[in-house]
Order: sequence, then structure tokens, then C-alpha cells
Amino acid sequence: MVLIIANVLSFIGNFLFTAASLFKSKKKILLLQSSNYILAIIAEYLQAAFSGMVQEGVSLIRNVTLLFVKTKNKIVKLIIILTCLAVAVSVGIFMNVKYNDNAWFGYLPVAGSIIYSTGVILAFMLNVDELNAELIIKIALFINSIVWATYGYFVELYPILIFNIITIVITIISFIRIINDKSNIKKFEEENNLKEAWASFSF
Repeated sequence: MVLIIANVLSFIGNFLFTAASLFKSKKKILLLQSSNYILAIIAEYLQAAFSGMVQEGVSLIRNVTLLFVKTKNKIVKLIIILTCLAVAVSVGIFMNVKYNDNAWFGYLPVAGSIIYSTGVILAFMLNVDELNAELIIKIALFINSIVWATYGYFVELYPILIFNIITIVITIISFIRIINDKSNIKKFEEENNLKEAWASFSF
């Protein structure tokens, strides 16, 4: 019964997380992912997947910070994110050693947290346009999904496995769209530059 409840909660949460990959807005992506983290914390607690539970909790704190902390100071946000990451890694490793017999797959959520946090940091801290920020987050999401799909299999939370595979496919499609968008923008800029150059020679 506990396994069924855990998988139902995991299913709903992962549906929201997968849906996040369809949006362009950083805020919408992080908001949907935060909803997933809340449900995932409960599901993973029920399955004694404590390493993953820690990562979900810290990821929730990280996303809430990025969404609601009213500061334009990038250094402040960076310090908060790095603090969350340090807590996630250290506590995640401790929980895996203490409660999950130091299982190798217990370190996968730790690796995923590092990868995705790095992507979020780069997207928010670097001075890039919306398209490149989206690309950075999607790359981090792609790698993170591979890591979590593997973890979901070993802790018997199969919605994590299934939805992360779906997320991988959707993210690949998003990569293609972003590349096409960047190509179209470049083509548009080249055409405008050509028109401006031609106009400079007109009398």
C-alpha cells in the first residue's frame, strides 16, 4: 500500500516536472518543478529514499529563493544557491551512508543536484539572453533526467524512471527548436546587415 501511495505521488509530481520542460519562462519552469519537489519529498520518504529526499528538499529551497527573493544582487543569490548545494551534497551523502548502506545509486541524486544547480546558476548569473538561458537550463535538465531515471529504477519509484525518460525526449525536441530559433535569428540579423550595407551604398 505504501509503495502504491508513493508511486501515485511520484507520478503527479513527475508529471508537473515533465510539463516544465515545455515552457520557455524560467519562472514557470522553476514553479512547476517546485511543486514536484514537494510531492517527491513525501514519496521518497515513504520509500526510504533519503538521499533523494534531501536533494528534493534543498532543490525546493533553491527554487523558492530564485523565485521570491527580491534582490537584484547576483552575488547574494549565488551565495544562497551555493549554500543550498553544499547542504544538499553533504547531507545527501550522510543520509546515504547512514540509512541506505552506502549504496552507489544513493549518490545519483547528489550528482543530479550538482549538475542541475550548476545549470541554474549559469542561467541566472551569466549575462545571457532568454534563449541562451533556456538552453543552459535545458542542458542541465537533460543530464539531470538521465541521473534521476537511473535512481528511480533502483528505489522502485517507477514514475521517476518513466517521466525522466519522457523529459529526456521532450528536452531533445526543445534542443532542436532552440537551435532552429537561434539559426533563424542569425539569418534575420544577416539579412538586416546585408540590407543596411546595401542601403549605405544607395543615393
